[in-house]
Amino acid sequence: MFHIRRVKNRSMEPTLTHNVLILTKTFKFPYRGQIVTFRNPINCADTLIKRVIAIKHDRLKIREGSIYLNEESLKEPYIEGLPRTMGIKEEFDWTLEDDSVIVLSDNRLTGSLDSRELGNIKYEHILEEFVIKLWPIKFRNP
Repeated sequence: MFHIRRVKNRSMEPTLTHNVLILTKTFKFPYRGQIVTFRNPINCADTLIKRVIAIKHDRLKIREGSIYLNEESLKEPYIEGLPRTMGIKEEFDWTLEDDSVIVLSDNRLTGSLDSRELGNIKYEHILEEFVIKLWPIKFRNP
């Protein structure tokens, strides 16, 4: 099933800007780099949108401002040249279980809620996966 959602914050910039309309579909299974919506495990009335960074059996470390996935530096082409860690000062070390993922904001300077505050996100909390931006439409010159 498909849904139209409005992004109501800046936590996913530059990928998804404030007030952009997006198309989502019912969540099936997680993969790295996927953008998902999920119920905030602290306040289930809130729906958040973040990027899946690590999936089952992955080990994710944040150390000295750098992010490592399975002992290798995390490549993040979706943040378009911004600093990869963008001010992460905390240190984390997660090894994931079969039924959860780690999610991070693309814009990590905003102080938005992601796995640094929420911990692992269980599959049961994930609602939808991002498909495409709907509005505003960007046209390219041929």
